[in-house]
Amino acid sequence: MFNAVIDISHRNHVEDFARVRRAGIAAVIHKATEGATFRDRLYRERRAAAKAAGLKFGSYHFSSGVAVEDQVKNYLDHADPQDDELICLDWEESFAGRDMTLSEAEAFVALVRDRTGRLPAIYGGRHLREACAGVARSILSDCPLWYARVAPEPKGIPDLWPRWTLWQYTDGASGPEPHAVDGIGPCDRDLFNGTEAEFCARWPF
Repeated sequence: MFNAVIDISHRNHVEDFARVRRAGIAAVIHKATEGATFRDRLYRERRAAAKAAGLKFGSYHFSSGVAVEDQVKNYLDHADPQDDELICLDWEESFAGRDMTLSEAEAFVALVRDRTGRLPAIYGGRHLREACAGVARSILSDCPLWYARVAPEPKGIPDLWPRWTLWQYTDGASGPEPHAVDGIGPCDRDLFNGTEAEFCARWPF
């Protein structure tokens, strides 16, 4: 497995993306939006800085229970994803209000596919496991799985996905080492389920 991906948001302090790259990190996935209106204020400047440092880049949208159409518009308008950038639905418990349901997650994925010509990755942990339990078929199974479980190994993956693509194994405090990255400090870190060569060939999945 290739341990060279981190995910961050405006809550993370970034000192220097060049140091991050020299520390062996290959890709940064940054929060772009949440719900229908929130937009990460540091997203665009950090995208430019990360890519200038030679890092691969991706974005994610944090889900909520508001209208799916409004969430997709907010995400694509602000993230403005380029062809070489990963796109992702972060499907977990909402910070405010109702959680996104399975059918709404499927609608989000379908709309993103229709508007970008590609499927987003799906990030999730406990909420994803519970929402997909016993589900035999979904458009979500066509999406790369970015599995979140702070544990020694990625247990409990729903049957919809035969394998995970990325695994968030630490939140920067718990889970297996390493937790920190030079230039940022403790942060979410992610393993790619394959070799470095496979990672480079498949990105942005």
